[in-house]
Amino acid sequence: MPKYRNSLNVDPNDKDPMISRRSFLALVGVGACLLGAAQMVNVSFLGFLYPNAMKVPPSVFSLGRPEEVLGRDGKVFNPKQKVFIETLSGKVRVQTAVCTHLGCTVNMVETGYACPCHGSTYDRHGRNTGGPAPSPLVYFHVFKGASGDIMVDKSKTTLDWEEAWYTG
Repeated sequence: MPKYRNSLNVDPNDKDPMISRRSFLALVGVGACLLGAAQMVNVSFLGFLYPNAMKVPPSVFSLGRPEEVLGRDGKVFNPKQKVFIETLSGKVRVQTAVCTHLGCTVNMVETGYACPCHGSTYDRHGRNTGGPAPSPLVYFHVFKGASGDIMVDKSKTTLDWEEAWYTG
């Protein structure tokens, strides 16, 4: 360290205990890097404490009691399960509302279904009639559960709209 503030002459015999500015900034930089590395390691350890469960609905769900479900006629959209529930004179069938192109939720229109995202269209049975959708909308297996409720299994699908009807 120079003896005088504006002097470039450095006295080699000077035993000044003060740290130089360059050394101080180097130590601060190393300390910041070590602190950042410690935080990254800490965050990765905290990831192990958080459960890895996915927030997806189960593949089997209940529509309700048979007298409630089969007692009305029409088509209803279930937003939680993203399905259309269609009942007609004591029969019920359940069709997906998820577009086969990129997974958007389709809307009911006069001619069938239309995807608002990329313009795929389907007829009233779910067959794709236009747009980029590669395959038709599927129907899910409907059955009577052990509790007596009408249940839907989304893991079992069919493309046959006549076979998809469940009669209670």
